Amino acid sequence: MKIAILSDIHGNIYAFREVIKQMKKQNIDIVFSLGDHLGYYHDAIEVFSEIKKWNHHIIAGNHERIFLRFLQENSEYKESITTKYGSCYLKYEQEFSKELIEEIASYPEEKAVEIDGFKFLICHGSPLDKDQYIYPDSDKEVLQKCALNAYDFVFMGHTHYPMIYTGKNSSLINVGSIGQARTIGGIANWGVFNTENGVYAPQSTPYDIKALEESLIGKEKEYLHKVLRRNNSTL
Repeated sequence: MKIAILSDIHGNIYAFREVIKQMKKQNIDIVFSLGDHLGYYHDAIEVFSEIKKWNHHIIAGNHERIFLRFLQENSEYKESITTKYGSCYLKYEQEFSKELIEEIASYPEEKAVEIDGFKFLICHGSPLDKDQYIYPDSDKEVLQKCALNAYDFVFMGHTHYPMIYTGKNSSLINVGSIGQARTIGGIANWGVFNTENGVYAPQSTPYDIKALEESLIGKEKEYLHKVLRRNNSTL
């Protein structure tokens, strides 16, 4: 059985569509989606819709929590979030249905899943702290603490930096970001786990950023233009 592990799509449907093409080519059976389906970019409704077409396990990230708070907070808070992340949250507030909002509010912050004898933990930050950033160069003692012995594999996102750490009894894997890679712009990072051989294979899927850039407005276009082209001289 093949499992696609996705994280940090951030409403970037242009990147996600290319990933979906690859998922179909690779005959993916199940999807683990590790949070931050929204934030920064505007097409989160379609992102959620596409994920739900698959047999899936889905959790919330920090941007789901930000959105739920955004709906309840005052104008000062909303202005601060809009300044930091652009107009996406205003768009979500106007367009998300009550059913979708309730669905997002129901997502767990982490989830244990067992498939074909493998025990997985999926989380967004670290298994120790939902908001903790675990980077490839994090202290080895921290990495070992996060590679929980109760699981064969711990999958996480949040940092947008892919990494694999092999602990004493389990592996800690960050799949990177589909929607806003921090290694090379214009590349969607994700992964595939094959339960037949127990192998995790990192995936790097290129996509055309031009249409995405055209959908941005105002100051966010200037900022995100740089982010989307990070370390990629061909764009």
